[in-house]
Amino acid sequence: MRKSQLAAAVSAAVGALVLVPGAAAHAVLVKTDPPNDAVVEASPGQVALTFDERVETALGSIRVYDGSGQRVDAQNIIRPTPAEVAVSIDDELASGTYTVGWRVISGDSDPISGAFVFHVGAPGPQPKGIAAEVLTGTPAVVSILYTGGRFLDFLLLLLCVGGVASLAIALRSAASALRRRLYRLLAMAAGALAVVALLGLPLQGAAASGFGLSEAFRWNVFRSIGETRFGEFSLVRAALATILLATALALRGAKGGTERVGVALTALLAAGLAVTPSFSGHASVSGPVSLIADIAHVLAASAWTGGLAFVVLALTLAGRDRWPLAARSVPRFSTMAVVSVAFLIVAGAVNGYLQVRAWRGLWETTYGLLLLTKIGLVVPLLALGAYNNRFAVPRLRAEIASTLEQRRFLRAAGAEIVVMAGIVAVTAVLVNSPQARIEVGMHGPATAMAMLDDIEAHISVEPGMPGRNEIHLALTEPTGAAADIEEVSVAATLASEGIGPLRFDAAPGEGAGEFVLRDVQLPIAGTWQLRIEARRGEFELLTQTVSLAIREDS
Repeated sequence: MRKSQLAAAVSAAVGALVLVPGAAAHAVLVKTDPPNDAVVEASPGQVALTFDERVETALGSIRVYDGSGQRVDAQNIIRPTPAEVAVSIDDELASGTYTVGWRVISGDSDPISGAFVFHVGAPGPQPKGIAAEVLTGTPAVVSILYTGGRFLDFLLLLLCVGGVASLAIALRSAASALRRRLYRLLAMAAGALAVVALLGLPLQGAAASGFGLSEAFRWNVFRSIGETRFGEFSLVRAALATILLATALALRGAKGGTERVGVALTALLAAGLAVTPSFSGHASVSGPVSLIADIAHVLAASAWTGGLAFVVLALTLAGRDRWPLAARSVPRFSTMAVVSVAFLIVAGAVNGYLQVRAWRGLWETTYGLLLLTKIGLVVPLLALGAYNNRFAVPRLRAEIASTLEQRRFLRAAGAEIVVMAGIVAVTAVLVNSPQARIEVGMHGPATAMAMLDDIEAHISVEPGMPGRNEIHLALTEPTGAAADIEEVSVAATLASEGIGPLRFDAAPGEGAGEFVLRDVQLPIAGTWQLRIEARRGEFELLTQTVSLAIREDS
């Protein structure tokens, strides 16, 4: 099998796992203290949030509001651990309901936010709109510019890294005059990347804080974001791109040994640029396997997409030497693409597993639907690539392609680049979407609500997956006060598999009306029936059965 044909076959196998770095995953809030909707007897000294990974608090906040909309926290963020944030409450809180709104920066460098309530003594007034006031949404113009900036950042990075690869491998035999022009184009791309990387800082700051565009370019916003991991690596990317710009311009007149040193320097700079998205995103906090896979993904995608773009640019600018150059450069690029796709298969498979985990994540989540859209765009790309590899490349190598075939090759290659740009655009949106396995609830509790006579029971099963779980129950009277319940037990049954009833006794929780069942074993996935029995007084037994889905982890 020819290398070009092998590239086409392998490309079909990798499908949507190519072209762009693996999408990042947002941090998930796994615990709050006080718990959501809990009734605590005494005023807490602080409000704390725990996430499943490290988060940044630059321009973020935790705000606590009372029932009249007045802020009651001390306005000082505390960091007990990298995955925990808290805010102190200096004064004694009166009885009533309190709303907590928070904004932080996730491990993938995207802002996330949320809100919850807790009650001191007993529930009280909770004016409408408090949570909305706390969770100031990102203005539409900032969101559009932020997403557009990510698209340009991805596109320019792929072009710079792939351009360096093509100039060093596929286009090394191009005429000196043409290489000078290509180095000038590489310098322009590197300069644009430096500008986009710097502009991304205030836009990231505005998105993280909910500011409008007019406030995004304030010095304190730039400084605060510059202190985050995202900001640090954006500055590194801008610096590397600036050095690449200067090196590319210097190479326009370099010859012999000087040129070889310059080419080696551009390769080092390109490798440095390729690792910056991985070290500033979720892969940096997901372990070494995820980090290595993400770096390999970026490098391989750059060599394929950016490399193809530079080959097409070179052939367009080559004039009379176009087709002799194609006979030398296209087969070399084909070999480079084979190696790239081989890395993409491995890195893409790892990223795909870490991002989705379950088949249903493809059609039950926003992330999955965007990924399917990406797959749909890859199909015509594969068709164009297969046509070129099957028909055009062998004839170009042998220099027997007709004028019509040569034009078809250029049109098909140009169309490939347009489709690649579309896939990058989808990815710019994809990386801002929660990871599919999180969106389908694999890291979130399974929850339900039931009425035990006139008592409202809120049930939470954590983590809501097969195996050991904890069941939390919060019981409240119609007035909102904690219910006076003596004992609680739960019987779990999975009728479809003939399991149960499995009986568990609850222990009193931290607050009034709260009960906890620990080490509850729910051995397999399915829709379980939980029969709740609560004893009120000496003789009254309240019962209710609820259905609750326990889902597989993969």
